[in-house]
Formats: sequence, structure tokens, C-alpha cells
Amino acid sequence: MSIVLRPVYYNDDWQRWTAPQSHSLEEVRHFHRSLPNYKPTGLVKLDDLAQEIGVRAIYLKDEGSRFDLPSFKILGASWGTFRAIAFQLDLPLASELKDLKLAVKETQITLHAATDGNHGRAVARMGRWLNVPVKIRVPSGMHASTIKLIESEGAKVIVSNGSYDDAVLEAQAASHEHGGLLIQDFAFGDYQDIPQWIVDGYSTMMSEIEEQLDGQHATHVFAPVGVGSFAQAVTSFFRRQGSSTTVIGVEPDVAACLRESLECGRSTAIKTSPTIMAGLECGTVSTTAWPVLSQGLQASMTVSDYEAHQASGYLGMQGISAGPCGGSTVAALRRLSLEDKKRLGMTAESIIILPCTEGAREYDVPQEP
Repeated sequence: MSIVLRPVYYNDDWQRWTAPQSHSLEEVRHFHRSLPNYKPTGLVKLDDLAQEIGVRAIYLKDEGSRFDLPSFKILGASWGTFRAIAFQLDLPLASELKDLKLAVKETQITLHAATDGNHGRAVARMGRWLNVPVKIRVPSGMHASTIKLIESEGAKVIVSNGSYDDAVLEAQAASHEHGGLLIQDFAFGDYQDIPQWIVDGYSTMMSEIEEQLDGQHATHVFAPVGVGSFAQAVTSFFRRQGSSTTVIGVEPDVAACLRESLECGRSTAIKTSPTIMAGLECGTVSTTAWPVLSQGLQASMTVSDYEAHQASGYLGMQGISAGPCGGSTVAALRRLSLEDKKRLGMTAESIIILPCTEGAREYDVPQEP
């Protein structure tokens, strides 16, 4: 439950930063098209919300069903796994899923990951597609229904005695066993390449949004943070050369590691408290994400459990399946004051993108504060 409502944090130097050019967008998209039943997820226009906020249009990118999984995470987990195995086995980057599955037949690869929920299930799905073993570490206190969903993909789930950060370290240690391969969306120490490949995998969602806008220019994009990898992908894509799009980061108010880091001027680990936005309950920003987010975001916001719950309920009434993480971007937009909107450059002509990063799931309903 929220303790304090924090004001919006602003980075006044955001326009000085431009994302470096990416050369992997088409390779990533080609690979994703080779996965079973690939199709772009929907971009839903929320006319009532646009009228409420006072802007031209609001579009919600509905990731409630991506390859029949309730999250976008499979985009990063699949590309990260492909790149990691392709590197090990010297496969060409033009390879497809069938080529990867054939190549791993003669190996003893086991995939390892830590998760707050959706990333682990995505890695487990990739293991299922490749017919390789998967071991997933989860933090203590994870909802039993989430564990069952990961296990339903064929993975072995090991519950840590500690936090998400502890589970990451345990997964890293376990991956040192023979054939182990850590597929983690969090960069730390010298573990950098695979997290960056996972970030690159998320670019397919951004490419879809750009195509679905059909020539319209997104003026503002709200990005849930967590460890920062997804927000890094959003910022890297929408802050390319020549783009004036504003990106706003969104975190739970009890797990705001990016916000704390921005205020300190350096990446800073924090102690989190439980939140229904489980996928965003992370205490440390990924080392690949920090340079991008600290320079490329215009603003950072936090939302409460109750606000996220209310937002996911609102989306449900619009016919959109959304969990609390998925509702966090709507909650953040609704928290903006008139002064905040002015400072962010929101006008009657603004076009806002809200990624809904997870579908509906079980959680303990928070009480109204």
C-alpha cells in the first residue's frame, strides 16, 4: 500500500540525448515471424480516456495475449535465447526457430532465469519450443497461481528465500552447471550481452506500434520500468535521431529503484516492499538500462497499488484484459496535474501511447487508502 504520493521527477536535459542507431530491427522481426502463430498485438484507441485527459488520441498497445502468453516478455526471451545459443553454436543470425531446435538436439543446454512472473514463463515457453530443460528461480512470496503458470510450461520452479535480486544471483550460480545458460533480462557485472539482446527483442513491439499508427506521430509514450529493460527498449526506439517523442517511466511507489537512482544521480539499489505490480517489484536498475533511462527519459512517475488496480479495472470495462502492471501506465497518465501536462508538452494535439504489458491475473485486491 502507498505511503506517500511522489511528485513527478523531471529531467530537464532529456532533449540533449539521442539513442544510437540500431541495426538489428529487421533481424529481430524476421526471427519473431518464424515463431508459432506470430501476429502483431492490437493497438486500441481509447477515445473516452483521450477526452478525459484532453488530448487528440490515446492508443493502448494490448500485450495481454502475445503467442497466447499474457505478456510481451516472450519477445525478449525468445530473441535473447536465440542470440545466446546462436553465439554458442555459431549459427547465422538469419536462422529461424526450426533451425535453432535442430541445432540444440545434440547439446545438453539447460536454460536458467529468475523472474517476478512473466519473464520466467516466457523463458519456459522458449524451452518448451526448443525441447530443452528450464529452471526458474522466483522470489519468496510469489503468488502460487504464478508459480503454477510457469510450471505449466514444463519448467522446474525453485523458490528463493529472498528477493528478486537474490533469485537472480541464485539463477546465475546455478547456470554455471554443465550446459547451463542464463537468460536474464537484468544486466549486472560483466553479464551484459544477453540482457541487451533481450532488450533488442522488445523492439518488435515498437515496430508494430509505428506501423499501426499509420503515419501518425506519437508525442508521448509511458513505459513501465521494473529493472528498466523494457523502458530501455521504448526509449531507445522512440528517442532515435530526429524524434521528439517524450518517454515517461512508471514504477510502483514502493519499488521505485529508477526514481531513487535519478534523485541520487547514480544507479542505486533499494529495498522494495510487496506490490500487486509484481513484475515491477525490482530493487536495482539493469546496468544496460541506466545510461539510457537517466539521459533519455523526460520524466519518472510512481503509482500506488490502488491506482494500478483501479486502472486495470477501467481497462477491463473497455474489454481489455489487464493486470496491475498493464494498468500502471493508465494510472500514471491519470495522476498528471494540469501543471504536469503543461511541463510535459501535452496539448489538444498530443498522441499518447500506453503499453499494457500484461493481461489479467490473480492478485490480492488492495484497499482504498
